[in-house]
Amino acid sequence: MNTMNKSVIFLEAGSAATDENLPYLEACKAIRREVFVLEQGVDEAIDIDGKDESCAHLLLYVGEETVGTARIRKTGRGTKLERIAIRSSHRGQGLGELVVRCALSLIDEAPYIHAQMASLGFYTRLGFVQEKAEIFYEANIPHTTMIYPHQRGDAPCAITRR
Repeated sequence: MNTMNKSVIFLEAGSAATDENLPYLEACKAIRREVFVLEQGVDEAIDIDGKDESCAHLLLYVGEETVGTARIRKTGRGTKLERIAIRSSHRGQGLGELVVRCALSLIDEAPYIHAQMASLGFYTRLGFVQEKAEIFYEANIPHTTMIYPHQRGDAPCAITRR
């Protein structure tokens, strides 16, 4: 994967709503709105759930353009990787893998995800394992819980912490 001209901004948990980081958080939300709300028909109230300010976020740049995002949230179960989105104009270039690998490099404990069933093959290729052969619905989209039981490794591109 060529990482030239690719970089990630990492908003530490609890820092997203600061004046200096709010533009980055808004860029994350804009990407999610494009992918989840407009493309997939998810109700915006489900995606923008009031938890963004307390979560960590990754914002992927290709050159000067924001093209991808992910959210890392602590839950009662552990660390959940969620809201992973790449703009449709930039899919098929390995950027989803880049965002996930960057997120994994920043997580101390074994993370889990609620993967859309349509993305099951993508997450399996990245090393996630389906926890149970169980399907459930979030936002009227079939999902399954997957865990990442491996070492996280290094980030595949530059990450700037904010």
